[in-house]
Amino acid sequence: MKKIIYKTNQYLIERYPTIWNTRLVWMLLCALLLHLLFFAVGFLSLTNPELLHEYNTKDIFFKNGAVYFTTMVSILLLVGWLIYMFKNNGFKNFYPTSSSKLFGQFISYILIIYSCSTFFLSYNYGIKTYISATYPDNQVNKEIEIANDVAMFFSESVSDYTIDKRNYPQLYFDLYCETTEDFIDRNLPYEKFLGVSYQFYSLKTKEIPTIDRHKYVSYEFSEDSTLLTPVFTKVKGDNTVLYLKDSVVDIKPYLNTTKPSYYNASSTFFISKNDTLNDSHFQNHMTNSFVYNEFDNNYYNNEQFSIRNFYRNKRNIEFLERKDKTEFNTLFEDFLKFSKNYKIPHNISAKKWTDLVYHPENFEVKHFIRTEPIDNFVFENTTISEERTKFAQFYFERITDYYYNNTALENVFENIEDIKESTPFLDSIHFFMWFAFFSASIIFMFRTTGLKPLLFSIITTGVLALIVALLGTFLSFVIIPNGDSIGYFIMYFLLILGAIIMLISIVYSEKLHKTIAGVCVNISVVGFPLYLLLITGLITTYQEDACRDRADYYESGYHCDTLFDWLGFNWSFVYFIAALVFLFFFTKSIKKWKSLPEG
Repeated sequence: MKKIIYKTNQYLIERYPTIWNTRLVWMLLCALLLHLLFFAVGFLSLTNPELLHEYNTKDIFFKNGAVYFTTMVSILLLVGWLIYMFKNNGFKNFYPTSSSKLFGQFISYILIIYSCSTFFLSYNYGIKTYISATYPDNQVNKEIEIANDVAMFFSESVSDYTIDKRNYPQLYFDLYCETTEDFIDRNLPYEKFLGVSYQFYSLKTKEIPTIDRHKYVSYEFSEDSTLLTPVFTKVKGDNTVLYLKDSVVDIKPYLNTTKPSYYNASSTFFISKNDTLNDSHFQNHMTNSFVYNEFDNNYYNNEQFSIRNFYRNKRNIEFLERKDKTEFNTLFEDFLKFSKNYKIPHNISAKKWTDLVYHPENFEVKHFIRTEPIDNFVFENTTISEERTKFAQFYFERITDYYYNNTALENVFENIEDIKESTPFLDSIHFFMWFAFFSASIIFMFRTTGLKPLLFSIITTGVLALIVALLGTFLSFVIIPNGDSIGYFIMYFLLILGAIIMLISIVYSEKLHKTIAGVCVNISVVGFPLYLLLITGLITTYQEDACRDRADYYESGYHCDTLFDWLGFNWSFVYFIAALVFLFFFTKSIKKWKSLPEG
């Protein structure tokens, strides 16, 4: 092994001295071996499916302490590398060095730092590979389908099965169900269960200009406001269609029972990311006050009018109408089979579950199932409560000791899909790229200018930052701000200051003390991408101000497209490449500074 290392070093020092000097080959080899190790650790991290029961398992790297271990490994690896590399500094000892070799050193630093600090990626791709191999899409999609079919029998809450949740047949979907007692017209047909009234309305439409929709927002509970408040709206460009309550419909002839029934179950347990149904559904229930929420598809929806709920209710009713008890039992068996594989906590069998829910007359909900094991202390204290509502009383009279933790199953499906869909490299590339750049810049400054100019550079940067902050504070007290005048002043001040520093390091370095020039050189190396960011920010600020000066800006909701919007986060790559190009040419200025006499 020693012979191989010796021959390799001899080969590199004779042909590629920069690579030998930076220990690039050996550091990349060590990093590769450690990446493979962390990949294997990540692959084995989720072999216990119970870990998938927790929310957001894809961040397990930060939860189980792996982040601290990889950080320590990275620090030890980089410190060891620096110790060996600092033993030989050709530039410091005035060995012949070209600009391309200096730039090559900087690139080597970036590659080494990046490879030795990104074990996070290997760990997460190990997790991603394990999940993809263990839980293939066709298997998980089938399990989600079964779980959604079983979900109507979870029997957790009374309100999930009341008649206002009915969406099928089409009649129920077209009608709006009013449940607020203050808005119930007692002179017209309505249904009642356990003190809650249900009155069904047909809807009429009214088309208005979109900019006038705020006039139909009502927050007061009165008869006038409820007539003008839309229960469902669609935004179509410049016009908005309002769906308003029209006339009361007698629903009684179409009802089998007003009691909670599985016929009314219409919610979907888990919506897969692979689901192609376009349903503009959100959780805010807009029965009596208009809730304003912006969506990309320009819909403002009411959960009573969810297309997804319509199709789910239809599928549930078709299943119930077959009244095949064997089919019930088979469905529960399939469900509990994969629940066992995921180690979902439960204490119910397929046969017992079938017996609890199979009441073919109207499929009324006669038993409720818990989501976790019974807690006798909590249960006893809740049963003696005198403030229990009729709904709560109905529930407690029918609650069983059986339980199924469907939240754990929901987290399992969500974690599997999140991990499969995750892109650790793209999500972290900007952080690690700039971490490697700035760390490499500090090492490069130390290798080229030495410790003294580096320390002075850090102190100077801090002093300049303090001056800028004090200047902004002073201006805010002594002048009356006019728009963003202080912000513009600070940006222009920084723009001029940055230009002076770079001019000194490129053109006038020989006319100043070498230490002062060295400080300017160091600040230019690390500050150029920040200078580009400042220029882009200044242009963007001008664009935003010009946009806001439009007469129709606040009325039309006009969106200002700025320079930042054109590329978004991709500006990071532009700045990074520009910084490397700048440094490639700036190495000549570094060599010129190095040739200056001391003092």
